[in-house]
Amino acid sequence: MSPASFLETTFSQPGFLLAPASRRLVNAADFRNLLVSHRRMIRFDVRSEHLRGLRDLDTGEIFLTDERRLLHA
Repeated sequence: MSPASFLETTFSQPGFLLAPASRRLVNAADFRNLLVSHRRMIRFDVRSEHLRGLRDLDTGEIFLTDERRLLHA
């Protein structure tokens, strides 16, 4: 298992949604900007709700976007 997939499967688990963190829904363009930013991010998907997410390792903030809009924008 590669490190990237390990982080994805670990942080996509429902139990991590219970951690106290600021969650924000962003549009697809802002999400793509976060993907290429210099911020330290890990995947934080909520697949049951069709949301793709990133969690900032420094602040704990979680940024979510609708995967259907992300893939078709």
